[in-house]
Amino acid sequence: MPGKVTLRVTEGPIKGEVFAFEHHDTFIFGRDRSCHAKLPDGDTTASRHHFLIEVNPPCARIRDLGSLNGTRVNSVKYGGREAHETPEEAARRIYPEVDIYDGDVIRVGHTTFTVMVEVPAVCGRCGRTLSEEEKLASSFKDDAYTCPQCLMAANTETAQPSPLVSRVCSQCGGEIPSGDRDDMSGEGLCPQCSEKARTDPIAALMVIFSNEARKRGEPEMEEFPGYQVTGLLGKGGMGAVYLAVRRRDGVKVAIKVMLARVAVDETARKMFNREMDVTMRLRHANIVELYEKGSAGNGFYFVMEYVPGGSIEDLIDDRDGRLSLEEAAPIMMQSLQGLAYIHDQGFIHRDLKPRNILLTSRTRGMPKISDLGSAKNFQEAGFSGMTVTGAMTGTPMYMPREQLLNFRYVKPVSDVWSMSATFYEMLTGTCPREIGQGESPLAAVLKKSAVPILQRNPSVPRAVAAVIDRALADMEKDRYQNATEFLEALSKVL
Repeated sequence: MPGKVTLRVTEGPIKGEVFAFEHHDTFIFGRDRSCHAKLPDGDTTASRHHFLIEVNPPCARIRDLGSLNGTRVNSVKYGGREAHETPEEAARRIYPEVDIYDGDVIRVGHTTFTVMVEVPAVCGRCGRTLSEEEKLASSFKDDAYTCPQCLMAANTETAQPSPLVSRVCSQCGGEIPSGDRDDMSGEGLCPQCSEKARTDPIAALMVIFSNEARKRGEPEMEEFPGYQVTGLLGKGGMGAVYLAVRRRDGVKVAIKVMLARVAVDETARKMFNREMDVTMRLRHANIVELYEKGSAGNGFYFVMEYVPGGSIEDLIDDRDGRLSLEEAAPIMMQSLQGLAYIHDQGFIHRDLKPRNILLTSRTRGMPKISDLGSAKNFQEAGFSGMTVTGAMTGTPMYMPREQLLNFRYVKPVSDVWSMSATFYEMLTGTCPREIGQGESPLAAVLKKSAVPILQRNPSVPRAVAAVIDRALADMEKDRYQNATEFLEALSKVL
């Protein structure tokens, strides 16, 4: 278990309520009935959707959602509307995400939350699980323990006894400078490896492989085993994808490298690998095939079918912002066939968007759904760090409301919304919700409905528009419940 974050209400009308998180999740506070912690309607100190906390134990991060009175963390105010602003205008201003720690106090009006963070008793230097006696004698800093033996060794090395011992970089084994609280991403990397992970993930992965080989007394690796990497295909919030050639047969493949943003717990790693083993058995013409996977330290890689035609996002750019229905229709139908297979096998994609549907050719190519399992399982295992409030800022544009409100338990009906949002962008060049310049996508997800597609592109046939609009309904019960239902409805009007 990577840790536990608890929010305890210590003052106010819901005093005594406790919200505990042991997995990656979201928490929303306000007066709306959909909020996880809801104030009585008469309490005007809170807005309908006041703040959002993303939890990825032991880390947590809070963001005000354009509230009227703002959110105070340790008496410092974040957010809040000016007297002349409407809620919509205030929501367009991006407020800072604030990392919260053990003992921090969050206040909205009369309501006060106290934050409690529990971290596993594992030494950050030697990796050994500590007994209760050792835990009491250990140093605790920067969300990590340092056991008495490592403290003694460090003090002997420096000849200056101090409890402020640096942590060990999870990639190169070097020390991370202590004294800062800016590593809430949970990377556990020294500054050099952190920069390498951002600029060249596969080079960072090779550092991890070499470090693991060195521990086993084996030669360090100079190149990716079994493959010749020839170029970068793309980078995203969780890693990068490279073009490579498989040495044994010369087949072109894509290698996706993902670097965990948190320390990788071995129990979570085993669970993640089990999930990916099942995913690797899925075979369909409209799904990118996964050939091989591997991991070491906090680095993971996936060898996949290479799909040369780029993504739907690239195709939209080629067509100056949107596709004709004639060109879009076969892509829509075949994409839904792939998604219907995924749903029939009991899986949910969770991250459908134009960038995650690839094409065998930029002209009349066959679509293939990518990122099945890797992104979803990575996120559920907690390896992705902060994704809602963090780097994946584009994803909320294709996210149904319930995915924020019920982060861990989305269903096929949520994929229906995301796939329809992808089709909507193909035909209009814009995402379904109206998001102003500088406006927070998170606030838009909670407060705004999809704009009817005919308002964006009046040339879309009404019957087609009706199907897409229904798939984008706010309420889950009003949508098609899975990709098969969506496919049948679209088939009738195309």
